Amino acid sequence: MAEKTEKPTEKKLRDEAKKGQTFKSKDIVAAIMLAVGATAVSSVVDLRHVMVALASMATSGSMPDPQTYMRGWTLVFLRMIAPFVLLCAAAGALTSLVQSHFTLAVQAVKFDLTAISPAKGFKMLFNWRTVKEVVKALLYVAVCVVTVWIFVRNSHRELFQAFRADAFVLGHLWIKLTVRLVVIFLLCSIPVLLLNVLLEYFLYVKDLKMEVHEVKREYRESQGNPEVKSKRRWIHMELLSEGVKAAIEQSNLLLANPTHIAIGIYLDPNIVMLPFVSVRETNARALAVIQYAESVGVPVVRDIALARSVYRSSRRYSFVSGQDFEAVMRVLGWLKDVEAANRAIELSGTDATDEEDLSGSEEGDAIVASGRPF
Repeated sequence: MAEKTEKPTEKKLRDEAKKGQTFKSKDIVAAIMLAVGATAVSSVVDLRHVMVALASMATSGSMPDPQTYMRGWTLVFLRMIAPFVLLCAAAGALTSLVQSHFTLAVQAVKFDLTAISPAKGFKMLFNWRTVKEVVKALLYVAVCVVTVWIFVRNSHRELFQAFRADAFVLGHLWIKLTVRLVVIFLLCSIPVLLLNVLLEYFLYVKDLKMEVHEVKREYRESQGNPEVKSKRRWIHMELLSEGVKAAIEQSNLLLANPTHIAIGIYLDPNIVMLPFVSVRETNARALAVIQYAESVGVPVVRDIALARSVYRSSRRYSFVSGQDFEAVMRVLGWLKDVEAANRAIELSGTDATDEEDLSGSEEGDAIVASGRPF
């Protein structure tokens, strides 16, 4: 089996996310829930509900019905604790969704017997993730020891004062001390959290690494076979519309850049002395236009600056803009001079050939008249 050395592709990450395998740190979720709870407990958890219930029971003068008593205390407890629990649960759920990029693991809920395989469980006992969890547990034990030491050192006076506090003050005092303990724990656990996140990401990428042939196969599946794709591109280039082909054939010249832009220029002095943009294509269609123009004999002038300028300032079926008018007319004039020179060369060559043919025929007539053999 080939070694998995390639980083996971985006498609691989998306497919694994649907199976529930995304990068997520449970410790980060727990830390955020603790932080949210410590921040909100003093304002969300209201002990006055308990005090009011106790006062009403003491002043009622009669023993309440047991069912009514239990129902009342249940409602008091839910009213006091439900907002706090819902807030912490929402913070944890939102953190998990953010880590998974809001991807729902629709395939993770399927029943899979391999998940309870003893062989698979035995293999999980001897891997890097298990080693990480053991080291992390030891580090958290050290964090707890340091947290308790700092907490007792800074709060021992308030702890001893709690024995002499009344009931109402005692509740708020314990909430205050609990929040302080949680904050100290979170601050002490930050290095462990960061180290755990780094190791978790490293193991996550390591588990999803791919072989070279897997990356190539995935590329072929997503982008198509390179040969087929090249053939399809060639067919697409050949399938220019008849209107575009006719416009190319009627153009006086084609400005190219040299492969990304193709601008057809048409000029009819009998109608108006203004150059007209007959074709305007880019990228693959520009290549197709250039190839077709060369095949039908339309001159192709590769002027990068002029082609870009005309492309930016003019649209198809419009006259060339004023800023490019002089340059385009100069190219048309130069092309006309070149065609005239070529025509003159062809005519001179034709005249010379005719003179040679004429002199040769006269010499032949003389030979025949003299009776000499050819």
